[in-house]
Amino acid sequence: MEYQNEYASKSTTGIATAGLVTGIVGALGALNGGGLGNIFGMGQNGCAEDHFVNRYEAQQNARIAELETEVKLRDSNIYTDGKILELYKYVDGKFAVVEHELCDQRTYNAVNTATIGCIRSDVAELMALTKRVVSNGSICPGWGDVTVSVTPAPTTTG
Repeated sequence: MEYQNEYASKSTTGIATAGLVTGIVGALGALNGGGLGNIFGMGQNGCAEDHFVNRYEAQQNARIAELETEVKLRDSNIYTDGKILELYKYVDGKFAVVEHELCDQRTYNAVNTATIGCIRSDVAELMALTKRVVSNGSICPGWGDVTVSVTPAPTTTG
């Protein structure tokens, strides 16, 4: 019987020691953020999703996200401004070509108007120098042929 008591005593002590060790390890793990990995510097079991976030960290993360959004918005505005500037330069170039062609057309029209004015004055002057001859058949149809002869005008020598 003595043998059994000694065995029972040792096993009870072993159970108590095991319980104490388990309790200490659990308490240290809880104080250290949970898990044995933190004791050895391994982080939260190697996984960021198992980390509790306090209000300060949440505010920091929100501010970081806000600043990243502002940077992305600024970058997109810069990109958009660049594209608008490219479009403006393209359209401005096209307008310059059209403006040049309109200027050329105005010059062409002015020259043609001046030329037509000169031709009209020349035609008016020629019309004043000549007489129109209308055939007798056009004036009085059926009256027959009309003969016209030209008599030279006397020349004067002077």
